[in-house]
Amino acid sequence: MNLRKLYIILFLLMGSQFIFSQDNTPPVKKSDTSYTALANSKIYSMLEKGKPPKFTLQLSFNYDIGHLDLAGNENTYFRRADFENGSTFGTRYGYGAALTGKLALHKAGNIRLNITAAYNRFQSNFIIEESPEGIVKYNVYSGALGIENNFSPAKRFKPFVGLDINVNMIEGNAVLKSDTSDLNLKIRNSVRFGLSFILGFEYAFSNYVGFNLGYKITYANLLGKESKASSSIYETYLNDDKVTSTVSIPYAGWKQFLYSTFYTGINYYFGLKNKK
Repeated sequence: MNLRKLYIILFLLMGSQFIFSQDNTPPVKKSDTSYTALANSKIYSMLEKGKPPKFTLQLSFNYDIGHLDLAGNENTYFRRADFENGSTFGTRYGYGAALTGKLALHKAGNIRLNITAAYNRFQSNFIIEESPEGIVKYNVYSGALGIENNFSPAKRFKPFVGLDINVNMIEGNAVLKSDTSDLNLKIRNSVRFGLSFILGFEYAFSNYVGFNLGYKITYANLLGKESKASSSIYETYLNDDKVTSTVSIPYAGWKQFLYSTFYTGINYYFGLKNKK
């Protein structure tokens, strides 16, 4: 290599070093991605999972409306002749209360076993004025075992649908009026089996207390209908089955004890952790 080529190489090396030394671009700073601040309580509540209640105690108050044969004549008015020939129960409206325990059957809490004790009273002069032909009243004592599907058990708003199998003890009394004298009639206790279809919702104000609102339709004498004569003119049975014999039975006829219930009340929760 001659001396001229050596000078050219040295010149190029010195020039490149000068050019790179003029680059004053500041180095890029890496952002700190570490998170040291504490999340507030609202964020924590959004991230934290809710827990469905293990057990719910529900107290409800009922308003009842009878259908079909539990609707009196003209859907409201008590008619003595219709009651005596067994075509209707002679009344329509009622009221009552129910206490229900709801037990979650698995961790998710959607499926619940329901146990209910209820009382409903129907009377022909509850909403309308008393008929000049008389009055009739029924007391219905019920026990029910059912299953419920709650669609959002861990949230505040909890819609549900359910089905109950119930046993009903139905008794009452009637006063049959006439121009001469009144007949005081006792309706003896009769056991009937039925079904109830339920839908409604709960709203939890806190982890402990909420309220309920719902609708239930009950066929109280689906099974066990019976008509039989009493030994006393002052007593009768429910007599809700069709009479096939040639012997006439007072107050007997095929009748359906079917009614709707609109209810509301208070819920008490055990083990609930609400999530909005």
